[in-house]
Amino acid sequence: MTTQRIGSEGFKWFFGKVEDRDDPLKLGRCRVRVEMVHDVENTKKIRTSDLPWAVPIMPLLGASYKEVGLAPVGPTIGTTVFGFYMDGEESQLPIILGTLPGISNKLHDVKDLAREINTLNKALLGPEPQSAYRAKYPYNKVFSSESGHVFEVDDTPNFERIHQYHRSGTYTEVNAAGDHVQKIVGDGYEIIAKNNTVYVQGNVNIVVKGNVNYTVEGNMNLNVGGSMNVTVGGETNIRHNSTLREYIGGDHYLRKKAGQTDFTCPADIRSSGTDCS
Repeated sequence: MTTQRIGSEGFKWFFGKVEDRDDPLKLGRCRVRVEMVHDVENTKKIRTSDLPWAVPIMPLLGASYKEVGLAPVGPTIGTTVFGFYMDGEESQLPIILGTLPGISNKLHDVKDLAREINTLNKALLGPEPQSAYRAKYPYNKVFSSESGHVFEVDDTPNFERIHQYHRSGTYTEVNAAGDHVQKIVGDGYEIIAKNNTVYVQGNVNIVVKGNVNYTVEGNMNLNVGGSMNVTVGGETNIRHNSTLREYIGGDHYLRKKAGQTDFTCPADIRSSGTDCS
């Protein structure tokens, strides 16, 4: 190395394409084939393994220190990058400053969701509303991963949204009115290690297509300010293992369509001490 002081030989910049990102040090480095420096047409002359590792420069959003900040793993194979050489003309210490989007063979590098094209076809389930997507360019800030995960912060006037989407179809979305839609296409789990408070100022509708099981290890209190209606399509079985107290402040009506009513155990069972529950 002939460079005596970094930066003393001027600013030698470059454009290039990423050919390898499998950095053995896992620092986000990439091997970049640089235009006008490496033979782009004949890769046999300079193999990918012979290219120097280019170090990425990270934004000030993160520390890049002691595992704090963003992981520098954005570029993919084929990404066009812009950078410079710390060692000037020797060109062995490349630094990546950023990536360049473009259009190649009619393939656009900018995510379609950012270009007013919604390609997330969600199969609506139950009362699930239509997508609130009304994005206009250039207001929708979109992050899209290689496998198809998406995060949108949409500042389109009058249609502002926040949308987080998993490639499986699970998503959460907040529209301009503040309405929140959450859909889970697999199993859902909510684990709370301490207390939980749910306050609903309006109505609540719960529809369960399967069974419901409640387990309360402590006490349970149910207070209804208005009327209460319970309709059961099958049998109803209630078992009290201790005292049952029932207070009726008004009239009590019991209507039986058919069959028998028996408030006691048969004498033979009662005398034998058998549990007739």
